[in-house]
Amino acid sequence: MVQRTYERVVSLIKKKIEDGDYKPLSRLPAERELASHFDVSRTTVREALLALEAARLIEIRDRSGAYVMPNQNDDISLLQAIKSTPGPYEVLQMRRLIEGEACFLVASNASEQSLSRIVQANKANAAVPPDDTPEFHEATRAFHMSIAHASENSLFPELLDFLWEQKSGKLWEGWYRGTRSLKNRLKVVDNNQEITDALTARRPQAARTAMQYHIDWMIARFLSY
Repeated sequence: MVQRTYERVVSLIKKKIEDGDYKPLSRLPAERELASHFDVSRTTVREALLALEAARLIEIRDRSGAYVMPNQNDDISLLQAIKSTPGPYEVLQMRRLIEGEACFLVASNASEQSLSRIVQANKANAAVPPDDTPEFHEATRAFHMSIAHASENSLFPELLDFLWEQKSGKLWEGWYRGTRSLKNRLKVVDNNQEITDALTARRPQAARTAMQYHIDWMIARFLSY
């Protein structure tokens, strides 16, 4: 099995904690400094920090940085389980490719019935009460899956279903908890409307761009946490 880049960074930071280079309650170096030190991208460092936080080895504090937990939990099985899953950036990167192309195909070839289902899924998503997080999550998933199914390529919904399932993993919990807000939810609704408008207008390039913009916004949200 190919080792994910962030797994290597997790192991290196964990060793520095164990060796006392990063002491309990101390603040880890900034992400850019860690990225330079380990010769990886900032997104890889972010994925590694999320894995370490999920394993309760560090705590990420909003706009403050990452801190070593005072009582180290050396749960190797938990950390191994976390490291065996794709990182959020990897998932979003693949979604950008797959869903962008699906939008292009749907705008080019989809039936009116398929487009109508997308419109209805978008309306249902936008109608979810602001405080109902689980329902909003499921309605958003239904919207994206309606586009994948409308592509009439069976691999698109299969791949998207797999990628969407990754969002229930521990690597995503801290990120969602730290970035969930009414402002971000409204932005999702706006982005979905832009995607829907481009699809129903049968503008393939605009539809692809709208979806890619949405995923790029998600990636920026990931990096802002």
